[in-house]
Amino acid sequence: MIRYKSVILHVAITSMLVGQSNIATYFRDGLVNTVSSKSNQMIFAAGLLGAGLAYKNDKAVQKYAQSQGIMPDKLAEIGDYWGNGGQLLLWGSILSSKNRNENSRFVSTAFLTNIILTYGLKYGVGRERPDGSNNRAFSSGHTSNSFLTATIAQEIYGSKVGIPAYIMACITGMSRIHDDKHYLSDVIFGAALGTAVGKGFGLVYRDNQNLKIGIIPGNQQLQINFVWSL
Repeated sequence: MIRYKSVILHVAITSMLVGQSNIATYFRDGLVNTVSSKSNQMIFAAGLLGAGLAYKNDKAVQKYAQSQGIMPDKLAEIGDYWGNGGQLLLWGSILSSKNRNENSRFVSTAFLTNIILTYGLKYGVGRERPDGSNNRAFSSGHTSNSFLTATIAQEIYGSKVGIPAYIMACITGMSRIHDDKHYLSDVIFGAALGTAVGKGFGLVYRDNQNLKIGIIPGNQQLQINFVWSL
């Protein structure tokens, strides 16, 4: 239920932003950056390599996780809730921030893109979950959401918020294995996907922050001030 409410939230907010002239550009540039930036290509390559290596041992890891446990049940429960709840905390912080319009564009477009890509993979690949509940194991949506949350938090607030968010994202990924909902390879690629989307849209956000154009009339002349934030 929380997951579907999250989807509705992002669709609603993004719909409100569609009327703004640059939202389509934000989507376009964010998607281009996600797949074309060299750092993201390395992230995707590492994610694919890691998922491929993990795939050979998925069954063994899952068997161990279910027989021995890889984390306390209470910690796994926290990680499971954080997978979707963390982004709600992020929304609460940015909607009360001074730069909420730009932050909202960043967060809404990034999360909606991540939802589309994650569910495209889920339905396209059709991998059965370890517990047999459905065929939407690859890739882990809780993990991609939590790593996207951490990447956005790092971009907006810096390491003091980003590092704890990444720790929570790792706990979320482990919790999905512990709960028998995902294999290790699902979690690894989910982490790579969420991180890459966050960094791709983060480049657009950073460009918008670095270049601010103000038009100020003075002495009957048109002045254009370029303000660079370094």
